[in-house]
Amino acid sequence: MKTYRIRPLPLFKMELDMGILTYRHKYGTKLQAPVYCWYIEDAEQNILVDTGADAEMAISYRGFPAERIMSFEEALASLGLKPDDIDLVIQTHLHWDHCANTHKCRNAKVLVTEEELKFALSPHPLTGASYKRELLEGLNFVLINGQYEVAPGIELVPAPGHSPGTQAVAINTNQGKAVITGFCCIMENFTPPEEVRKFMPVITPGTHLNAIDAYESALRIKKLADILIPMHEPSFEEVQSIP
Repeated sequence: MKTYRIRPLPLFKMELDMGILTYRHKYGTKLQAPVYCWYIEDAEQNILVDTGADAEMAISYRGFPAERIMSFEEALASLGLKPDDIDLVIQTHLHWDHCANTHKCRNAKVLVTEEELKFALSPHPLTGASYKRELLEGLNFVLINGQYEVAPGIELVPAPGHSPGTQAVAINTNQGKAVITGFCCIMENFTPPEEVRKFMPVITPGTHLNAIDAYESALRIKKLADILIPMHEPSFEEVQSIP
């Protein structure tokens, strides 16, 4: 069985209210939430999952306090790569903080669900601020519907709720199946405190279009994964490789 490693590449971190990530839980508690892109190592192509954004955009576009960690170019250079070397970008979804650097990968095909792209080009006002149409212009999109095998041992899994077309990325490793969740969350979404866990085994992502769909996606991903990789989990900031 083909196996891979995942390299977390933290670009910046922004101060968020926990409620943005954990629905009906810990409102008023502040969190320094990293924004990552993720490199899949040992694949035949150079594959990124999401491309992140930068602290300047977080501040100027959304008004979030933010701190730079490294640029997209510096992150790739740490792996001996340049943006033009990327063959494939898997977009879990198209919120601004997950795709702002995708246009720099000029040679890459961009895998995204058809439903997500359609919504991103004409979003509902409820989540309209999460999308920036200009970030999507000129990209070489490949549209996905349903489960999709990117390569042996790398599979895209529908995970709607956070956005209409969110998709998770399931990756075989030598320690089991690692799943990059696709929806914005932290580990606490999957390991709630006891007072929450006695009612429900996961916490719905705090930002969502459909809370029930988001809950069911979180529950399905928890059952699927041997290694959970929540999109904004702070503990991966210092991790060089998963596993």
